[in-house]
Amino acid sequence: MNKKQVTKYLLFMYVLAYALEIAASIVLLKNPDGNGRIRSQVIMMVVMYVPFFATLFARGNLKGIGFKPKFKGCGYLIPVCLFAPALTAILGAVLFFSVFPDMFDFTGSYLQANLPAGMDLTAELEKKGLTYSLYTVITIAASVTYAPVINMFLALGEEVGWRGFLYPELKKSMGSLPAWLLGGFIWGSFHFPYMILAGYEYGKEYFGFPVLGPVVFSLWAIALGLIHEIVYDKTKCIWYPALLHGAVNAYTFAGLFYNMNDVEKAGKLLILGPFMNGIIAGIPVFLIAVILAATVLKKKKSGGLK
Repeated sequence: MNKKQVTKYLLFMYVLAYALEIAASIVLLKNPDGNGRIRSQVIMMVVMYVPFFATLFARGNLKGIGFKPKFKGCGYLIPVCLFAPALTAILGAVLFFSVFPDMFDFTGSYLQANLPAGMDLTAELEKKGLTYSLYTVITIAASVTYAPVINMFLALGEEVGWRGFLYPELKKSMGSLPAWLLGGFIWGSFHFPYMILAGYEYGKEYFGFPVLGPVVFSLWAIALGLIHEIVYDKTKCIWYPALLHGAVNAYTFAGLFYNMNDVEKAGKLLILGPFMNGIIAGIPVFLIAVILAATVLKKKKSGGLK
């Protein structure tokens, strides 16, 4: 591991990412309705490219990252990267709603709760000639078709930094398991300011705020990160983990069925689900990560992998 490069990478990444996330949080908190939310999201889109910029700053080697699309021998992973997150998201949501059936809702209360004050969901949909049922179908269809591909180009900024530079450098001196653990924690901690200040992912009403959320998210990032890294190690093409990352970001449709009529209760339960980074809804991701990690480590131990 080139300690000097990694140190420069981490310093640049944390300083710039945290500064932007604090700015995004302030913008959102000052104007949570309307333009504040949009401006905050734009800033967070820029944040996704901070690991890429950090790689450039540390003068990491971009030549071997695999920007050229690759299909031979690994093209079968395209549908896996595209659709596997949807399946895990559905399984996770089913687990969550099985434990909390009263939180299942088909009135759009979650979307209504996230609209600017004074806006009515039904009226807004009617303006576009839509019913909530039709809107749900369209949203889910978008989530499993073009949305992951669009998100892939944003996710590329993170994947170049994580999978293309950081994980390989960590693995040089640590080996796979420690690199997965540390790399995943770094990926998770990359989001901490926005989580704590703006309530990103879990809100601010859950038990143990503001500590439990970052801990759960870091564990989830470790699990998800090692899955991404295994995919990248298999393909040697950065577009595959970027597509997987983009698909994960696209599959937020569990919110379409989340009951927000009791805002206080719903806010407390977000740490558990129904989104797949919750403790209960994230169980499928953790199981997949454990199985893949055990398989890869066993093959390496037996000499089946280099």
